[in-house]
Amino acid sequence: MRIVFITSKLNFRTAGGSIEEFDLMIRTWQKHGDDLTAITTFAGQNDIPEPLPYPVIEEPIPNRSLLQMQWGIYRLLKKYEDRADFFHLDGHLYLYGAGLYRRLGGKTPVSAFFNRELIVWPEDRSTLFTISTPRVGFLKRMKKFARWALEKYVGMYLASAIDVRSFISPQYKELYHAFGMKMGKPSLVIGDPIDLKKIMRENGIQPDSYGARNGHPGPVRLFFSSRMAAGKGFDMLLAGFAKVKNKNDFRVILGGSGPEEPYVRAMINDLHLEPYVELLGWVTKDRLFEEYKKADIFIQADWRLEGTSISLLYALAFGVPSILYGGGLEWVAKDAAIYFTYKDPEDLARKIELLGHDAALRARLSSNCFKRIASEDLDYERQIGSIREAMEAIRATRPS
Repeated sequence: MRIVFITSKLNFRTAGGSIEEFDLMIRTWQKHGDDLTAITTFAGQNDIPEPLPYPVIEEPIPNRSLLQMQWGIYRLLKKYEDRADFFHLDGHLYLYGAGLYRRLGGKTPVSAFFNRELIVWPEDRSTLFTISTPRVGFLKRMKKFARWALEKYVGMYLASAIDVRSFISPQYKELYHAFGMKMGKPSLVIGDPIDLKKIMRENGIQPDSYGARNGHPGPVRLFFSSRMAAGKGFDMLLAGFAKVKNKNDFRVILGGSGPEEPYVRAMINDLHLEPYVELLGWVTKDRLFEEYKKADIFIQADWRLEGTSISLLYALAFGVPSILYGGGLEWVAKDAAIYFTYKDPEDLARKIELLGHDAALRARLSSNCFKRIASEDLDYERQIGSIREAMEAIRATRPS
């Protein structure tokens, strides 16, 4: 099967975990004998340090306004429809243009992967940082409402024509459904396709690796790393840790950098947490994995309730027990974590004290990490394969 895979960029150095997912999808389909071509639409943002086993074509869409982006992807699909048996693309970026292509008789079916929110949905916010927000004028509010209505009542009608939809969590699927996407066509929950067993092999992780260091002398290492951007939970984590009674029993290790780093540093200072918190800044993947090897507890204290987290998946691969808040994260971790009440720093502090002072509980959760990895939900080959199965089923019904 000839699959043309369309994404915004392939930046393997500094972009998020989505690039890892996309690359794995392409390579997995290649194992089935499919002919893959990748197309990127954000010119100049590719960063490919090593040769890839598939061609990459740059087809820039220079204007990123809503209508221009969707018209650009429509034209791109028309251009390549004779070279593809199926298109696969970033859902949250290109869903309306892809739907328009199918509604207007585009002959090549389309698959879309939804792993991000739409711009018109509520913005991510770090609720505990002191950040001044400018007043939004009446005209700007009306413009925002008009875009919301356009996407909900016109865009979702178009997007519902996409032939195969895949989502990172059941909660994300429901979110798109609630916004108006019809789910009559194949609508799969595939999680974040990451090769966790490969990560374990390359880093020498065995199911007993965590147990061998569990209960070590010295402070319990609480770890979280992500881009320091709105809604990532650094504020909630620090607020929760500030309420921990025996702070000397712990060490908080935070990785990442980004636009909210000044607020992270200011909050550490305001809460007098300097003796207990270490900021790593941006780190390479190798350094990141070394930190997971030393972590006692992974904490993700905030994010979208529907969202998942590649940082959490890494914690599972290294057998690190987690403290989370539910939602999409709970769907990922299940029994490999304990859960605090969403947006409640006091309950987070209680959970830190509970798990931090109970080595036996940490050992049990670590063991559950590897049970979760072995489940079908997190089997990337099975989940990526399910998209291909849906593609093949649609191709089988098309006239030759």
